[in-house]
Amino acid sequence: MSTPPPPLRVQINGILLSTLLFECANARVDYEGLVLGAVVSKTRSVVDDASDTRIKIVSATMVVQGVYKLEPNLPRFYGRSGQINEQVLEQYNIPPNLSILGYLKYRRADTHQLSLRDKAVAFNLKTYLERKLARQSPASSNPFAPRNEPSPVCMALLTSKTNENRSTHDYNYTFWSIGGDESSFKALPVDISNMIESPQEDYQSFQSNLASGVSRHSASIGMNTTIRSVPTTILVDGHEAMFKESHEATKSLAKSVLVSEKAVKDAMREIEMLKEQLENAKVAALKQSQRLKQDNDAGVENRPERTHHQRQHHHHHHAQHTRPRVQASHSFASGAGSPPDLLY
Repeated sequence: MSTPPPPLRVQINGILLSTLLFECANARVDYEGLVLGAVVSKTRSVVDDASDTRIKIVSATMVVQGVYKLEPNLPRFYGRSGQINEQVLEQYNIPPNLSILGYLKYRRADTHQLSLRDKAVAFNLKTYLERKLARQSPASSNPFAPRNEPSPVCMALLTSKTNENRSTHDYNYTFWSIGGDESSFKALPVDISNMIESPQEDYQSFQSNLASGVSRHSASIGMNTTIRSVPTTILVDGHEAMFKESHEATKSLAKSVLVSEKAVKDAMREIEMLKEQLENAKVAALKQSQRLKQDNDAGVENRPERTHHQRQHHHHHHAQHTRPRVQASHSFASGAGSPPDLLY
């Protein structure tokens, strides 16, 4: 009776995932490639609640350490119906320290589902890798000798879509395990390393995303056709530098915001002062116009009386100066030498 395979999980570095999504977002055509990495087994001893016996739990983790991009100018390793072209696949310049874990496909679609060709390519790739492992394993006459079990193969699908007004992009990704036929695909849980909380035992047995046998400097120099994950030390240094830069940028932005707020407050204060001055000027102008109106009204009422008085005074004065003068008439008395009487 064959034992069931251990539970399978996928572990990928956060920077590698973001880089992969960036490559997909800027791809002019549908993006595809080969998932590279290693499969690591982990054994845990767990105490059963029903008894005092310990149970060993074996789990397998597919550690994704890179993605081999299939450029448009490269020949495809599969045909129209999904059959594998072994000669083309063996010509790919894949790093020797990385193993092929599966097939990756990115397309812009509203539905996040595998097509028939995707399933056929992934299943035929799994069959090819199993045959290749069987050819490389030497035959042994010892029935108790450990056998090289075939590594699990996955199918990774990435899709993107935009909302109605095309202002945001939504990305979705899923890793599937491939069963015994083209219809047996099961979604796998994905762990983003260095970005999630883990129990203490996971820190003691942490599986690095760096490929085995790669130094710190050589791992950072990858091939142009391979998206590689960076070492943990460089990752930590880059994270600290990025945090420091973001902190300094936040401080600078906060200072500029404070300066802007102070300038806005000063401008609002000046605007209020100008408003107050304008209101005072309006009140003063209104009072002055009312005073001028009152003076004009008072001048109009007093002007006819002064004219009538002046006319009376002028008429009286003119009457005195134009009083008729009576001419004297001469009358002579009888008798010579008598003075004449003046009559007025």
